[in-house]
Formats: sequence, structure tokens, C-alpha cells
Amino acid sequence: MKKRLLLLCALALTLLLCSCGKDKMTVEGENEKGLGYYKSGDYQTSREYFERALKLDSRNKEVKNNYGMALIQLKENDLALLQFSDVINDEATSTKALRLNKFAYRGQGIAYMQKLEFEQALNCFTKALSIDVESKWNVDITYYKANALECLGKTAEAIEAYTAVLQMDDENVAAYCARGNLFRESGDADQAVRDYEKVMELEKDEYRAYIGLYSCYRDKGDDEKAAKILDKACRLKISDNEDKYQLGLVHFYQKNYSSAKIEMENAVSNGFTEAYYFLGEIAMEEKDFEKAVEYFENYRASIITTSPTVCNQEAVCYLELFDYDKAQEMITLGLSFGASAAKQQLLRNQIAVYEGRYDFVSAYMAFQTYIVEYPNDSEAIEEYKFVKKRLGYD
Repeated sequence: MKKRLLLLCALALTLLLCSCGKDKMTVEGENEKGLGYYKSGDYQTSREYFERALKLDSRNKEVKNNYGMALIQLKENDLALLQFSDVINDEATSTKALRLNKFAYRGQGIAYMQKLEFEQALNCFTKALSIDVESKWNVDITYYKANALECLGKTAEAIEAYTAVLQMDDENVAAYCARGNLFRESGDADQAVRDYEKVMELEKDEYRAYIGLYSCYRDKGDDEKAAKILDKACRLKISDNEDKYQLGLVHFYQKNYSSAKIEMENAVSNGFTEAYYFLGEIAMEEKDFEKAVEYFENYRASIITTSPTVCNQEAVCYLELFDYDKAQEMITLGLSFGASAAKQQLLRNQIAVYEGRYDFVSAYMAFQTYIVEYPNDSEAIEEYKFVKKRLGYD
């Protein structure tokens, strides 16, 4: 019996050693597995494999870069920034080291974007672009740079950056759409229309171009053309879940909220978290401001960067709910972006917060600044007169 047990133990040990030999972990192997899970969208599992690779070699800069990107997807931006900092060597001269630096600066920029630190992000993207290796990455990095400039309210510079993207890739639909949106927001509807029409040449079923054109005609007051564009958009080909989400947008703009709501809820379940914003807008239309806030909060939590527009909409909801502290918080965040399409509404709602708190002196002072900047807001001028009279300043 003892001999049999010894033989079985020896056999088990042999099998174990053989198994370990087959499954022996290597830095390269764990890194490759991590990349595979990253590409499939399983960021938590990819993180675990990158951590296993780093246990085998804690100084491997390629793995640190990959680990940093997985952490970004998991919204662990501070830890991601540490990984990228460990990679960067300011005295690098070899092509390999410069390549690692470029990727790390790009990663830092994205992490700072998620932290809403746009100046830092811009600085990182600029450094990445200054490194003259892997020029094929420049389209992607320049697009991020343009987005950072847009978030900083630097519209003209953002347009230049999107133009630079298009000079490198003249079929970049996303850049045309983004630049078209900026042209439209800055009042250059004709150039915006040209960008949207170019998108239609490249992708005849691109919903974003139709929605952009609709917005241009709506802004011009040409409701008939705007409605026709939406009617055409309703007949576009639906190829995937993104198209279904875009069709929901079309129905939203057509004020077909019952259909839009169903489509947006489906979009969220399919990973299109931008749909939270429009669900918030629909909830506002239904006067369900608490639900709207919930949707806007989900939207801000799920995207890389927030926007002054969603901050303003949340502030409006809090005003309706008489929660002036929360309204003020959102207005302050929205105004931190600087110049933006939502700035006027944010300033107007700032005055509403003062009035809600019966702080008419602050409202009066804010009106004085507001009217200088927006002299054509007749409604604000009338309200300013009312506040002056209330304070006895007439």
C-alpha cells in the first residue's frame, strides 16, 4: 500500500510539473492575454492579467502603458496617471523609448480629460504630438487635442485642430461632424452645412450629418427644411445598434418622445450611454425633474468628459426642485469650461439662483454684467428693471 501511495504521489507530482511547464506564466503571455480581454471590452479581466505581468516584471514599461489604459476604462484615473508617469523618460533617444513616451503622454491626456483637467490634458497631447515617431497615431492624438480645446471653450483652436485631423485623414467622418458642430455653434452655418454634406458624400447613411443639418436649418429658423431633413433621416438604413440610437435621436428632435424614450432605453442597454442625456431631456419634458437629474448624473458618470450643456440642464432641474445649493454647484461646474454655447444660459440660471434665495443685490449685480454681454436679451432687461425697482434703485 505504501509503495502504491508513493507511486501515485510521484505520478501526481510529475503531472503537476508537466502542467506547470505548459502553463508557465511569462510577461509577454500575460500581457497578450490582457490585450485580448481589453480589445473584447472586458477591462476588469484585462487589468488582472496586466497586474500579473507586472508581478513578473514590475519595470516593464509596455505593460505599464497597457495597464494604464485598462485603468482609464475603469475610471481609476489617478492610478493610471502613476503608470504613465513611470513610463515617461524625458531623456529618451531610442525609437522604442520615444514610442513608449508618446503612448504614455496620450494616456495621461485621456486620464486628465476624464478628471476634467483639460489644460493638463492639452499639455499632454501636445507633448505626445511633439514626439516624431509613430506618426500613424497623430490622427487619434490630434482628435483628442481638438476635444480638449473644445472643452476649454477654445472654439477657433479646436476647429484648427479638427482641420489638422482632416488634413491627415480627409475621410475622417467623426472630425467632419465635430468641426461642423463647432462651426454651427459659432454661427458659421454655411461652413457647418458644407461639413455635414461632406459627411453625406462619405457615408450616405450617416445619421449625425442629418441631425447636424437639421440643427443648422432649425437655428436659421427654416423649420420646413429642418423637418424634411428629419423625415429623410427616418428612412436611412439601420445597420447596427448605433444606428438604432441615432434613429432615437431623430425621433427625439421630431418630438416623438414615446418612441424616442424606448429607443434611448434600448441604446443605454446596448452601451450607448450618451442616451442618458436625451432620457434626461424627455424626463424634463414630462416634468419629472428628479428622474431627469438621475439620468443626467448617469450621463456625466459614464462619459469621458462632461459638458457645460448637461451642467446647465441639471441646474434647471435643481431650480425646479428648489435645491439652490445643487443648482449652484452645477452652474459653477458649467462655467468652469469658459466660453461655450451654454454660457449664456448658465449665467441666466445663476441669476435665477440668486432670486430663488431672495438675494436680489447679487441678482442686480449679476444682471449688470449679463446685460453688457448679452444686450439683446429683452426678457432679461425687463427682469433687471423689476429687480432694480424691488431694491429701490430707480
